[in-house]
Amino acid sequence: MANPNNPKEDSRRKPYERPTVTQLTPEEAKLKLIDHASRGDEQAREMLVMTFPEEVEKLSKNKKKPA
Repeated sequence: MANPNNPKEDSRRKPYERPTVTQLTPEEAKLKLIDHASRGDEQAREMLVMTFPEEVEKLSKNKKKPA
């Protein structure tokens, strides 16, 4: 937060920086999707069922195991 007692501080602004884009590899995207689905994200689970049905089976087997 700017200091109201220092007028110089108010006049200095940070220059604009464009947002950076991070492109995931297919494996990273798959792992992120699995992570979201395992945390209970219903939409991620639906997408996982459509794209990687074998992973859904693994995910449901892991949930059934007692911790």
